[in-house]
Amino acid sequence: MNQAVFRGLYQQCQQVSPYLKGEWQIMDEQDPSTISLARSNLSSIRALYQSLQQQSPEAGAAYWLTRSWNLLTWQPLYIAITAIYHCKVLPDLCSLSQTHKNGLIAGFSFSCTRCDTGENAQLVNRAGEQLRRIFEHLRTDLDRSFRCRPRFVEHLIADALLSRLLLLQHSHPEMSVCFIRNQATLWLNALNLPQAHVNKIQYSESTKQLIFNRSSCCCIYKTAAGNKCANCPRK
Repeated sequence: MNQAVFRGLYQQCQQVSPYLKGEWQIMDEQDPSTISLARSNLSSIRALYQSLQQQSPEAGAAYWLTRSWNLLTWQPLYIAITAIYHCKVLPDLCSLSQTHKNGLIAGFSFSCTRCDTGENAQLVNRAGEQLRRIFEHLRTDLDRSFRCRPRFVEHLIADALLSRLLLLQHSHPEMSVCFIRNQATLWLNALNLPQAHVNKIQYSESTKQLIFNRSSCCCIYKTAAGNKCANCPRK
């Protein structure tokens, strides 16, 4: 294992979010709290959904489903973007295992220590291939219990991707507006998502930065303590 590469990746992930914590120890695939591509995640997903129901019984099924999906998929996407743009590598995302506990998915490890290197566009294409496998596996497991259709997750994936790409400018101010838009196009192609989604990021003359208009709603406003996001599509 190239520990220096993974150590750098784990440190960058922690800077992105304290919840995005890489573990050196490989997770037990038989542990019901482990979520991965290598196994059926039905029991873990049901436990996650039920935890969200218990935490916010007033929110309703739309929130529980949306929140479940976002929690299941945020780490693979964030790790891929962090690895490519901060570390110039791509770990084997298909060997990723995640941890679920009490309605939260946070923490991960890799069972494979291989990392790809190459041009930026090549890494994005490889990441897209792997993420599509992971997302479809998770969507299928979620759909078996709570009805989660491809069209529903398309908008959630696109919005999560675009919002994360825009955040790159905070840590990499040298990344131009044109560069971010070009990267958005690359990622949408890699994930087999319609290019129309790129129109959700627009240049603001007042801030001289890109702004993002969501097409999906996280439904957080349906919880007792939640409010609509600033760019919520449900005005």
